[in-house]
Amino acid sequence: MLSPIQTEKREAQSGRRTVLMFFGVLALIVTLAVVAGLLPRLERQRTLASALRAVEQQTPQVGVVAVRAAAGRAQFVLPGTLRARIESPIFARTEGYLHKRLVDIGERVKTGQVLAELETPELDQQIRQARATLEQAQSALKEMQANLDLSRANLKLAQVTFERVKKLSDRGVLSPQDKDDKEAALAVRNAEVTQSQARISTAQDAVRANEANLRRLHEIKSFARITAPFDGIITARNVDSDIGTLISAGNGPAKEIFRIAQIDVLRIFVNVPQSYVSSIAPGQVAQLRVTERPGRAFSARVGGTANSLDANSRSMLAVLEVANPQHVLLPGMYAEVTFTASRNEPALIIPGDTLVLGEGGPRVAVVGADHRVHFRKIQIVR
Repeated sequence: MLSPIQTEKREAQSGRRTVLMFFGVLALIVTLAVVAGLLPRLERQRTLASALRAVEQQTPQVGVVAVRAAAGRAQFVLPGTLRARIESPIFARTEGYLHKRLVDIGERVKTGQVLAELETPELDQQIRQARATLEQAQSALKEMQANLDLSRANLKLAQVTFERVKKLSDRGVLSPQDKDDKEAALAVRNAEVTQSQARISTAQDAVRANEANLRRLHEIKSFARITAPFDGIITARNVDSDIGTLISAGNGPAKEIFRIAQIDVLRIFVNVPQSYVSSIAPGQVAQLRVTERPGRAFSARVGGTANSLDANSRSMLAVLEVANPQHVLLPGMYAEVTFTASRNEPALIIPGDTLVLGEGGPRVAVVGADHRVHFRKIQIVR
């Protein structure tokens, strides 16, 4: 039988063994967990290192493409707007009431063709008054011419009488007083002729002035017939210009009665960007296309350029002309104009995905004679 002291020692030893076993099992579990997590990682590292060595030992494979020379001429397309070569509003040049409107929108007219007629009652009254004034001036002139003829006859008679009296006075038959009286009468008749001539000159001036005034009124009256200034098409008319409407003269507050355009030849206005300015010159031929005429191209020629760039848009205005005998093109249409220009320097064509863009500008990878890849700077042209 064990003593109490021996029993306590045995229990203490048993407790220490239990604690040691617990910590031993815990250490084993931790070791297994670490090994379980570390082995896959080490395996991945070995695999990656093996792949890296294989890549380093492998000869690099790159895709190459052969460049080709660009055409000697380059094309670029710019938008433009079609306009009539000649277009003009038509205003009345005299005031009156619309009596006839002889044409309408879309009609073709010839130079001098009457488009509308106005009634001008006030102008007609002025013409009648001017004609009456002219007739009065002409009558006064005729009367003065008759007086001049009479004055000349009296002068001739006074001249003959004076010559006779002078001869008789020189011979002593008549007194010197009689001679002086006839000489004074001759001077009076001569003054009358001079005065009549002056009056006739004034009357002639009055007649000419009245004739000019009457011609002026007739000229204004001719404006009551509104005519076409050139061959063209009526593109607009004043919808308020109905029969009997009062039409004002001038182009200020007055409204245009018609608008006429000549579309046998059209103009195309194109704003050319600064980068294309050197490729545009007068006389250059371009191709014009409009959406409404698919499959058709029209030949246009550069008529002139502004020779100056707009400070806001940095573009230069160019004006082209295109023949339009069949009127298939209409003013106001949007058009695309294709220009063809010669290249100043030879160019090469490469795929777009071969470009390497960076701070140093565009570059391409080029395989050199040493079979190494080199980056080379390039300049992009059109």
